[in-house]
Amino acid sequence: MTRRVVQDEQGVALVLALMAMVVLSILTAGLLTVVAVNHRTTLRSTEARKAFGIAETGLAYAEGNVYGAAAAHSAPATGQTSFNQDGGAGLYWATVSGDGHTWTMHGQGTYGGVTREVSAQADVPSPVTVSESGVWNYLYADSTNGACPTTISGSTTVAVPTFTRGNLCLQAPFTGSQLEVGGNLMLSGGKAAVGTSSSPVATLAVAGTCSGVTVGTGVCNGSTSPIYAKTTSSKLGVNPGMPPVNLSNSYATANPGPGAGHGCQTGSGTPNPFFDNDTTLNNSVPSINLFPSTAYDCVNGTNEIKWTPTITAACLSGSCLYVNGEFFFDGSLSMAGNTHVFYTGQGTLYFTGSIVSSGNFSICGIQDCSTAWNPDKNGIILLAGCWNNSTGSQLVSLATTGSYCVDYGGTNNIQVGTYCATDYHISGNTTNMGPVLANTLALNGNLSTLVPFHIMPPGTPLNTSTSYLPASAPTYWNG
Repeated sequence: MTRRVVQDEQGVALVLALMAMVVLSILTAGLLTVVAVNHRTTLRSTEARKAFGIAETGLAYAEGNVYGAAAAHSAPATGQTSFNQDGGAGLYWATVSGDGHTWTMHGQGTYGGVTREVSAQADVPSPVTVSESGVWNYLYADSTNGACPTTISGSTTVAVPTFTRGNLCLQAPFTGSQLEVGGNLMLSGGKAAVGTSSSPVATLAVAGTCSGVTVGTGVCNGSTSPIYAKTTSSKLGVNPGMPPVNLSNSYATANPGPGAGHGCQTGSGTPNPFFDNDTTLNNSVPSINLFPSTAYDCVNGTNEIKWTPTITAACLSGSCLYVNGEFFFDGSLSMAGNTHVFYTGQGTLYFTGSIVSSGNFSICGIQDCSTAWNPDKNGIILLAGCWNNSTGSQLVSLATTGSYCVDYGGTNNIQVGTYCATDYHISGNTTNMGPVLANTLALNGNLSTLVPFHIMPPGTPLNTSTSYLPASAPTYWNG
């Protein structure tokens, strides 16, 4: 019996051993599975990290593309660019939203079949273009050609800020607050002087020589007769230029104006021809009759030019001109006789040809033509394109015709801003209180206090400048 019991226990042990072997096999298989899974997970994690690193590199490339273009003031590229790194592949690109300035920069990396993508945003502001009216605070000469593109002579005393890009030949006193010469300042004659010992000019800047020496030295040190200035410099404080003028565009768009369908809508008393005698820009009207003996009113919407030749309650001292807007006259303007014009409103009057005044004519933005004139309330710009033929291939100038394009003479009071494409001249007892922009200046009239324009009338030629704001730092990172 004992032997039978022992044999039974041996059978149980065998069963237990088999069971143990099965359990161990299962545990071993599970352990091997866990090890394999962990190995694969580790491998995928490594691949993902490498793909992420490649994507980050791509994002850095995309940021360089966007910020580099912004610094160069150009549009960033938007196409995808590929690259290889550390055995993987990468892409980078940029997209812009509908507002035109929010850029999203993308980087993508792929390694071992794993792909990661990251992105960030940057704001690249659009360029801002602004109009600059600073040049309208001067008597300004643009030419750098010839020995004396600007001459101040005669009995005149120039008491207004003056800027000339070329040489200035001074034969009369200058007492304005600012004198800037891009070429040489040359004084001659017994009356030539800059400022006085008791009242030196505020600023004297001469890029070339000043009375034969460097500005700030010798006779041009600012405290030696005949040149007195509080500050002297060889560096110009401003750098203006002649604003561009597009006569063709102004001819076509002035409304009412000379273009087809742009004539006077009311037209009561309008002289004929007025804006033009045809519908072609060809300088076809030798003398524009802007101040006839009969009244006229030419209006379209808010643009209006109106003339009242008789004394009224509004025009106690003479005839009245009202201007609001831009108007184009295909010819030349002659202002003569004993007419006194008091004008109101703001506008720009374009003339294809020349502008000449004579006699006792005056045109003023205040009835007594005094220095109380406020051009920000009543201000007119007269613009001469200086065409001498029908195409503008020849201009009215001293070099080609022996004449000045804008010539204010006689005994005139002038309170307008003047733009002259070639040569400007003032003489006699004429007083000009408005700023002047011209290629050359010949000044021997009465140039009294210059009243600058702060609010430029519609249609005024202006320079523009473009400014760029820096792109913002990256934001909204995602990945």
